[in-house]
Amino acid sequence: MNPRDALAALAAVAFAVTAPPNDPLLDAAAWCLVNDGVMGGVSSSRVAPRGEALHFSGEIRLQFNGGFASMRRSYVPAANRDAGGFAVTARGDGSRYRLRLYTRDPATGGENAFAYHAAFETRAGEVTRAELRWPQFAASFRGRPVDAPPLRYADIVGLGVMITKADHRQGHGPFELELLRIEPLP
Repeated sequence: MNPRDALAALAAVAFAVTAPPNDPLLDAAAWCLVNDGVMGGVSSSRVAPRGEALHFSGEIRLQFNGGFASMRRSYVPAANRDAGGFAVTARGDGSRYRLRLYTRDPATGGENAFAYHAAFETRAGEVTRAELRWPQFAASFRGRPVDAPPLRYADIVGLGVMITKADHRQGHGPFELELLRIEPLP
């Protein structure tokens, strides 16, 4: 193989590994990690593209009162559209995960301190699709339930995915989730 063909082949491989998926919500560069280190824990996670999926993986560790890993990104609801929830299509590891929704306070325009969350189950190595409707979402602040106004699609400013020690299939240890699609439900 001549040097020009070798360089073209290498560039094609690099593009295939780093190109964002077709679903813009799954662009790894848009997601940031928030683990239990914010409260002294030592759980770890990473997010990276894997083919057409967004790969979220790491380890839940219980030392120093730890026990969660999460990732989040901004979200702009489609104009002139309403939704009744979100559908999550994923290949998991048998653990339960939480889709988290961050909202703005209509009175101040700032982000609310609390978030809404709904759990979805995965089966090890299998693709599953969970339809999470607004009544399934509960509001919480730092893991504690709070009273909050009803969830409105127009108020959503961010999406997140979280795994906690309570949701992990063994209570702690490695986890792995491939997000294939996140989409609003009519």
